[in-house]
Amino acid sequence: MPAGSGEASLSKAGIGAPARVPVWLLGSMTLSGTLGIHIFAPALVVAAQAFGARNAELQLGISLYIWGLAFGQLVHGPLSDRFGRRPVLIAGSAVFTLASLIAATAFSASFFNVCRFAQALGGSAGMVIARTIVRDVSTQEGSTGSLAKLNLMILVGPGLGPVIGGFLVTHAGWQSILILLGLSGALNTAAIVSLLPETGTPRSATTRSVLGNYVRLVTSGHFAAYAIGGGCVTTGWYAFLSAAPLIYQQRFGLTPDASGMHLGVVVAGAWIGSFTASRQSQRWSAPRMLALGCRLSLGAAFGLLAAFLSGLASPVLVTGLMFLFTCGVGLAGPAALALATSVDPAAFGSASGLYGAIQMAVGALAAAGASFGRDGAMTAIAILIGCEIAALCLFAGRARRIAKAPVPCSKRAHEDA
Repeated sequence: MPAGSGEASLSKAGIGAPARVPVWLLGSMTLSGTLGIHIFAPALVVAAQAFGARNAELQLGISLYIWGLAFGQLVHGPLSDRFGRRPVLIAGSAVFTLASLIAATAFSASFFNVCRFAQALGGSAGMVIARTIVRDVSTQEGSTGSLAKLNLMILVGPGLGPVIGGFLVTHAGWQSILILLGLSGALNTAAIVSLLPETGTPRSATTRSVLGNYVRLVTSGHFAAYAIGGGCVTTGWYAFLSAAPLIYQQRFGLTPDASGMHLGVVVAGAWIGSFTASRQSQRWSAPRMLALGCRLSLGAAFGLLAAFLSGLASPVLVTGLMFLFTCGVGLAGPAALALATSVDPAAFGSASGLYGAIQMAVGALAAAGASFGRDGAMTAIAILIGCEIAALCLFAGRARRIAKAPVPCSKRAHEDA
């Protein structure tokens, strides 16, 4: 696909030699980081058996991976401002590639988890810098549609990831998943070197100003409420993702291949919710979209609780209820981001990076929490319900104040995983 082909690329207006950036490459760069979470989920139980480790040790690996994404997003943004987009992206993609391939040779659960953390650090570069590149090469109005398309492209990967992962672990072993990730990282690195121009202007005094932005945002009650609440809404469900292999494979007796199919349906709900948000962003206010998404997810979580307590839980029922839950996630996520970044529009880049880091931190805590307790399913459901209630409490009152100067969702990025 040519880099400069119409809808397939972004161009920097107003400059003598426009920078052409393929949108598919931005999507692929961002996808690498999040795909590492979803594609390996069906292999968790099998990998734990191969290492002779407890399932909880591999669940910890999911949490560490998400922590790596959180920390990396805080670091890569300032580094790309200081040294340019290309060098940081190339370095991050190379780290992701090497860590993926080394993880495939891991000899213990501990070493495997270390490799996964390094993999996430590298993959997070694409997540934060792709958004920044869109802002570099587009006007504010033009970036809206590009970011929405980018988000929909990204959500296709997590939907297919569990399906691909389940197929690979069933027919080629858990190591094949990591080899595939390594090969995709190598292709991304080659594409970045060959096709991606430098879109930023390196600046020497960026770090201090970025840290100042972070401090200002963290101490803002509005930003903190929407960022932490947004994290609860959009990544609190990682508790279920962490426990899902145990639920589908050990409780229901499904194969890794079949559990991957069910997880694919679950994640697809986020795509449906995000697509609905992008279509309704001009008609529904951000606070309304946020409330609808939270209520839908909370209702689905209570449905899961009732299903397990009554003994009616089945693979189809659990998947259907979680599909509704993630529909709410996709619907509320863009609204939470819009409201968080509207607090200080002049610091959009810092707000976006910090929001993403907080989002991943909440997801890491949720994933780690799912490994505690005797019944992983009930622990995960308790976390789902707790996160949604916490989000609703944090959002209470804030939406009314922000709504006095409303910011349509279409004016901000529709970008959640």
